[in-house]
Amino acid sequence: MTRYFRDETGMFIDWSQLDKLPEIDTLIDIGVGPMGTPDLYKRFPSAKLLLIDPLDETENYINKYLLSREVIFHKYGVGKEAGQAMIHVQEEIGSSSILEVADINFESDPLDKRKIEIKTLDSITNSETNLGKLGVKIDTEGFELNIILGASETLKSTEFVLAEVRHNHESFQGVYKLHEFINTMHDNGFVLSMIITAKPFIADLCFQPRNSL
Repeated sequence: MTRYFRDETGMFIDWSQLDKLPEIDTLIDIGVGPMGTPDLYKRFPSAKLLLIDPLDETENYINKYLLSREVIFHKYGVGKEAGQAMIHVQEEIGSSSILEVADINFESDPLDKRKIEIKTLDSITNSETNLGKLGVKIDTEGFELNIILGASETLKSTEFVLAEVRHNHESFQGVYKLHEFINTMHDNGFVLSMIITAKPFIADLCFQPRNSL
């Protein structure tokens, strides 16, 4: 029998719900990290992968492990407007963020700070052709709302958004509030359809167009 709750922390984790996601032509993975998102890649084995991440470590992962997939890689950060930013690179590469970590979430000082170029998701998808129906995954350590604010056109072709959303605690300095993210998704015609995980600082939430449910 599958146990969905972690006894030590009370965390809820149920990635099997990915099976409920609608079929797509292109999976957009924003904040790929050094190990990708293999559960999603496996769920959509025939989908084109549009991977977006500003770090060298991600590019190395793609070149080593995703040679069998149709991959488009954009080595940028993503935000509500084009520009530049500094990213705080952590020892745990997947925890790297444009935002400064708050005391409640502090583990160690960053190993490095790198200047990166920021583009909007709309500008990136507009530069590509034949993307078809989209699925979007976002895991950017507190920068998720900024990405949605630059993605209004992309969302019109999107079947689902799976986002690691911050909640309850200000784990990064100046991070958005949960209600701000949800309201912005509502403004774009999306509603919360599934809770994939729920953890102390984050929840993996799935949003789908309200007219598709």
